[in-house]
Amino acid sequence: MNIRTLGVICGVLSGFFWGTMDIAAQYLLHTVRMAPAQFISLTMVVTTVALFGISLATRPKETFLAAADKQNVFQFFLFGVLVLLTQVSFYVCVKYSNAETAAVIAATRPFCIMGLLLFAAVMPTASQIFCCALALIGVCLMMTKGNFSTLSFGWLTLLVGFGAPLFSAAYTIQSRTIVRKVGPLIAMTWAMLFTTILCNLYYPFWKVSLEWSFLTILSVLWVAIMGHIVAYTLYIVSASKILPTITGVLETVEPLTAIVLSYFFFSQKMNGFMLAGAAMVLIAVVLLGFSRPKDKAN
Repeated sequence: MNIRTLGVICGVLSGFFWGTMDIAAQYLLHTVRMAPAQFISLTMVVTTVALFGISLATRPKETFLAAADKQNVFQFFLFGVLVLLTQVSFYVCVKYSNAETAAVIAATRPFCIMGLLLFAAVMPTASQIFCCALALIGVCLMMTKGNFSTLSFGWLTLLVGFGAPLFSAAYTIQSRTIVRKVGPLIAMTWAMLFTTILCNLYYPFWKVSLEWSFLTILSVLWVAIMGHIVAYTLYIVSASKILPTITGVLETVEPLTAIVLSYFFFSQKMNGFMLAGAAMVLIAVVLLGFSRPKDKAN
């Protein structure tokens, strides 16, 4: 398996696991009625504990050596801050508008990545721009079911909401260097530690009050393990192997997965607009997956 193929597979899988995480998050935020601050603090603590457990069990020496380098620590901290800002922006957007609007705004991530890469003199190809636009239209159709009046674009929504794709694009590019230097597991471990510390300064996890049940515990573990660890790790591995722009488009598999699973778990009905949107996302992913752009990331 060549590097590019590995990057594409990791990108698609990360979108899939993020989609499954969305279902668990929907249960916690809507059914259990957790506040976003509670949700982020609790799940991030579980994430960090699990990551450190895995890192210390598999690479104990390398884990602490990586943190001995001041430059690495700064990169870990920056990575963690950008991850936290991404999550806060997304969930605040959901609160002040709705989930559909937040998802559509988040789907502009590939264009944000393109804009940031221009500073590094990396020009997007026509096919990349086309696939980004196709995927964005597809996400719009899936999330709105063809009824665009469901979108809520107030000035506060736009200001806060666009922070999610922008900060996500920033850590997508920023994490490439440190991931290649210390590996994705160690980079994620220390970055998530800083994320956890910062979000718990605002809302300590021990103040979270929940009616614990099997589904609640499973949902928290699923968000932390499959969403924050597996999906994030696959994402940054993908972004380190192929152009981040391509990885950003591959992530549109996330809303596709979430909608399909919602059909089974929440009896959400699908119409022609949603199916057309799903087809557009799949076409964009396939086109980028089989394309052979001339980039340095291959």
